[in-house]
Amino acid sequence: MLQDIKKSTQGITAKIVVGLIITTFALFGVESIVGSIGGQPDIAEVNGEGIPESSYARALEMKKRQLLMQMGELADPDLINDALLGASVLDGLIEQEVLTQDSEGKDLYVSDVAIDRYISNIDQFKEQGVFSNDRMNSVLRSAGLTLSSYKESLRTEFLIAQPRSALIASSFVLSNERAEVVALDRQSRTFGALTVSRDSYLESVVVSDDEVSAFYAANKADYKKPKSVDVSFIEISQADVSSGVSVSDEAVLSLYETEKEAYSSSEERDASHILIKIDESRAEADALAAIAEVEARLAAGEDFGVLAKELSEDEGSASSGGSLGAAAKGVYVADFEQALFSLEVGQTSKPVKTEFGYHLIRLDDVIESGVPEFADIEDSLKQRLIKDKVSLAYAELAERLSDISYASSGLEEPAEELDLEIKQLAGVSEDSQDSVFSTAKVQRQLFADELLNDGVNSELLEYEDGSAVVFRIDAFNEEGTKPFEEVADEIRVQLVEEKAEEFAASVGQAFVVRLSAGEDAKMVAEDMGFTWSIYSDLERNSGEVDQEALSKVFAMKSDADGSKGVLGFVADSGDFNVVQLVDVKPGDASSLEQQELWSISKLLSESLGGVDYQSYRAVAQRLAEIEKI
Repeated sequence: MLQDIKKSTQGITAKIVVGLIITTFALFGVESIVGSIGGQPDIAEVNGEGIPESSYARALEMKKRQLLMQMGELADPDLINDALLGASVLDGLIEQEVLTQDSEGKDLYVSDVAIDRYISNIDQFKEQGVFSNDRMNSVLRSAGLTLSSYKESLRTEFLIAQPRSALIASSFVLSNERAEVVALDRQSRTFGALTVSRDSYLESVVVSDDEVSAFYAANKADYKKPKSVDVSFIEISQADVSSGVSVSDEAVLSLYETEKEAYSSSEERDASHILIKIDESRAEADALAAIAEVEARLAAGEDFGVLAKELSEDEGSASSGGSLGAAAKGVYVADFEQALFSLEVGQTSKPVKTEFGYHLIRLDDVIESGVPEFADIEDSLKQRLIKDKVSLAYAELAERLSDISYASSGLEEPAEELDLEIKQLAGVSEDSQDSVFSTAKVQRQLFADELLNDGVNSELLEYEDGSAVVFRIDAFNEEGTKPFEEVADEIRVQLVEEKAEEFAASVGQAFVVRLSAGEDAKMVAEDMGFTWSIYSDLERNSGEVDQEALSKVFAMKSDADGSKGVLGFVADSGDFNVVQLVDVKPGDASSLEQQELWSISKLLSESLGGVDYQSYRAVAQRLAEIEKI
């Protein structure tokens, strides 16, 4: 409620905005961030309540923005399957509506103060660690949101999260159940192992020219050469213009003097309040009379915090004695803020009316930010000024390169006029690993008709790291097959490795056969020229041996008769590993500290609660009457 008030924030990138919204709506999507327009057709109904088509369209657009931001600079809108995404968004909206109705039917509630507190603690809405209305509003505008729609979205998200929190909080495990998990999770195993190295046979393997030729002929499809272009290009970066940039001491001092005022004016007020609501069940006159009674009890010497817990109707702060925490100007609604900032520490206001009801406000503390010494921030101020100058110089260079290259038939004119280097690169394709030409921005233009057929320069393509490129196509290379000479050495290496791997496997399998027949592992290893190693009492997460081998060991069955199981397998490296299980010891819960046992119980309870919640969601959806229109 109260801090229903946040107004706006300074500029921030849409990427941060969308990241914030992704976090908030990770479970269900984004329907709640957009309002519906009356009279619009519905795309679905849940228990007779419609989901407007306009809300679906805006939710779909927001989801696309989320995906593109997650993909980063390489984002390609064409990679998004609209049909699949649309179905996913609609299912998310339906489930959210089901759970919202379910929570509302249980009379669950989220206070305005709780929402406002959450917003005021969002880092993206802060400047120098302090909440800023201007910054918040700028962030929300960048995401296409209003404060009211964003707050309503949070209310919905928090509302439907309550059943999940309740189920997880009420879930538990018994001590014997925990002991069973510990016995398995903390189990240790003793085993023997050896490795038959593939690489030890590489030099002894022979691959003939005929084998290489035959492999190439049979697998030409694997050696396709994609269509490509030879390009000339000019690239620039902020680093190119940063050398020699400096700022005067006077400029740094001037910035300090300007910033001093901002530091000195920064103040937060720690406050508490008691709220008597004005709503459908209580008229304004009745609320005023009720708050007057509270004021009289305070005057008679009763404790503010005790009365807040007893009488305040702000569910978010009453339990903490009415405490709202510290906030700067711009956080609370105007009348509340005006009253708060007129108080002295320890003073309680007269009844203050806001849109929520009547408040008694107590100022608990004033937190002022001190002005830092010039010497303490001189370097950071200097770097800011240098960065600003570099950014300006780079922007001017980028604009000139863009204008000149657009008006030129080649790259020679912009290179000469701006004293820049023209570079060449041959065989640029969709598979290129070059740092410039593998980016999505370049790839989307690489085979554009106007560049291929008209011989024009590309537009200036700018990147988030402060660099840019303009290029032109010098030649087009058709798709084809790589010639044998180009891939022969690659094929020979592959065939040698495959033969060496097969030989290592045959040796390893012979070892497995002898162990399975009952021979002693150490003696067999010595006979075959290997070293047999014993690893005692290793747990699943041990770093003493390769994790791939360890996972194989823990997947082996422990024979009831005590016989030693043997397993041979080809590792990802191409080596052949042999392991023999010797002993299995269950984990012992009684050996663990109480804190660790508590942590395990908590983890298991949360996991079980999560499963319960999945069932809860499924039942709620099954009981709902859902119609996709």
